[in-house]
Amino acid sequence: MKVRLVGSADSGASATLLDAKGHAVATVDQSRPTDLADGLKITGVLSAKPVFGQRSQGGPTPWQSTPFPALSADCTLRGTLSRTLRLDARATVQIFKVSADHRQARVFRNGRLVRFLDAHSRQGAALFGDRTLVLDPLGATVTWTGAETAVSPRLGRYKLANGAIVKLAKRNGVYGAQLTTSHGTFSTEYAKGRPVVLQDNVTLVVLGADGTLSNHIYGRSTQKAPVYLGA
Repeated sequence: MKVRLVGSADSGASATLLDAKGHAVATVDQSRPTDLADGLKITGVLSAKPVFGQRSQGGPTPWQSTPFPALSADCTLRGTLSRTLRLDARATVQIFKVSADHRQARVFRNGRLVRFLDAHSRQGAALFGDRTLVLDPLGATVTWTGAETAVSPRLGRYKLANGAIVKLAKRNGVYGAQLTTSHGTFSTEYAKGRPVVLQDNVTLVVLGADGTLSNHIYGRSTQKAPVYLGA
């Protein structure tokens, strides 16, 4: 038997027990951090330093502990909880202050951690379900629903509701987006592993690592999805 350990800023730590053929036998994660029948547990499943525990027999048999591999600094919760916001009936967000110009956030949906944001010198963002959330380094948030493309959309140009153009590209397997507004064309931003934010005045665009484009036009009561124009 082998155990696969996975640490995630978006969903916490998880450990999967694998048989000789690599098939999953049992899993512990944030929804079930302890499995006494299979001798698996995670201590601090949503903490910055989770620890995996395993034992081959029940009863008083000592647990063998193994720390999870450390996540990168921008994926590790380090701040102090400053406030909690309710986004809708199912989702809430906890905002943490790390320093004067550094905020982090955790999004919970139906009580489960689903996204982690880090805003340090630039905005952080998250896409989950049909909702988009943007967090700035001072703790301000913008959130909206809808107004996004499907996952892995076609590459090329997209028109936003206010006439701005977003060009979706892909380089070395990583999606990138370039924003053009009345103020000109800006540099391409690439979403390597985490969403990135592009903004000019009233135009706010979020590019997910899976190629999803989501946009928010300030001052508009209804947000609309980007419209594909062509390559």
